Amino acid sequence: MARIGPMDVNTDKNTYHFVVYDLDGPIYNAPGVYIFSKGPPNAESINQHELLYIGQTEGFRTRLNPNHEKWDRARDLGMNYIWVYVPRPTESRFDIEDHLIEHFKPPLNDYKRIALKS
Repeated sequence: MARIGPMDVNTDKNTYHFVVYDLDGPIYNAPGVYIFSKGPPNAESINQHELLYIGQTEGFRTRLNPNHEKWDRARDLGMNYIWVYVPRPTESRFDIEDHLIEHFKPPLNDYKRIALKS
């Protein structure tokens, strides 16, 4: 596991402080929101990454591995980073996931289902 560093994700509503890892992901099993991305080494801005998939989980270590249903497709698209965000107790990881998918429209997410909820 290699922690790459922090990465702020800004939307029209909020800023989320993610931590970026290599494909081994974090060693802790906290609930939160995650992103699969493709980007150059030492990228310092979200603008240098392509966000491929956004999801949420009850536990990072049990979810972020090659058994994930989007893992192979994300790897085919060049995934080389996993980002994780642990929400504050007042935040809903489900709402954050929906908001980020709607904002960024990653190619491996079905963002149309979120638009229908509105």
